[in-house]
Amino acid sequence: MTSSVRILVGVDGSPGSEAALEWAIREAALWSAATGGADRGAAPTVTALLAWTADGLPTGVLRAATQGDRDGLTRAATEMLERAIGRVGEPPAPVTLRRGVVQADPVTALTVAAADADLVVVGERGHGPIHRMTAGSVSQGVVHHAPVPVVVVRPSKDGETPRTDDRRPVVVGVDGSDLSLAALRWAAHAAAVRAVPLRVVHAWGGLDPMYSEVLVGAQGSLVRQAENVLAQAVKLGLDDASRLTVESVVSPDSAMRALLREAREAQLLVVGSRGHGGFTRLLLGSVSHQCVLHADSDVAVVRSDRLRAPADEPAAATGAAVPSA
Repeated sequence: MTSSVRILVGVDGSPGSEAALEWAIREAALWSAATGGADRGAAPTVTALLAWTADGLPTGVLRAATQGDRDGLTRAATEMLERAIGRVGEPPAPVTLRRGVVQADPVTALTVAAADADLVVVGERGHGPIHRMTAGSVSQGVVHHAPVPVVVVRPSKDGETPRTDDRRPVVVGVDGSDLSLAALRWAAHAAAVRAVPLRVVHAWGGLDPMYSEVLVGAQGSLVRQAENVLAQAVKLGLDDASRLTVESVVSPDSAMRALLREAREAQLLVVGSRGHGGFTRLLLGSVSHQCVLHADSDVAVVRSDRLRAPADEPAAATGAAVPSA
């Protein structure tokens, strides 16, 4: 993966979106430092995008709606974006921060802009028509529709001190499917740039309790099969894990229970958008959906691990093109 990563962030002035912006800036800096991007002049890019519509305006923009025309709303949205950036702070060199303000549905705007990004980052919740839902409609919509990996960031809890040197592992769920291998490769890179362990989890439980006696008798075989699936996934997904500490976990629990438990001690949980085998219901709307909703850590949902720019492409050609008003 290249240092000239392009990260798109949805910003709406909420604490959740500001946590997402802070996470994205930190991530871009990690990528650059780990791959020597500054030495090669390949600057990573973070694009902060604020999208607004009349039926779901952020609070600050809504206040201006009664006082001005569309130009006034656009100015208010732009000012809100700048205030959010001001609270988070400008990124360190060589990370480049870009701004975008559009009048559009946030999910649509982020999904369209994601075509020119390597990663989309959203807050757990924010302002909007149904912001009262846990992991609100915008984050869920982007997770479902974005063509690139999406990270849903949890805001810091009240009274929680931000971690300056987070040594917790990156956790990834695998089942041997192509998408879970893509998730594994993506998670390996995330662990490598952080210099933390990669914990690879395969769960074989959660089977029908009606056949509990059969399962008890076959437990040894199931465990061996699960161990083989995990070992094969690691072999296929990690071509060179020499710089990683890889921890393997085979769990008799259901996929959801195993991943949520591991996420309690993780800084990032990575799942594929769907799978098979031990993660037979690893589909958006089930396991990955539940992880986005309930995991204690930040969650990355991976559709593909491909980057859109080859490793030797100049940074100038990798910027996300987002219309600004």
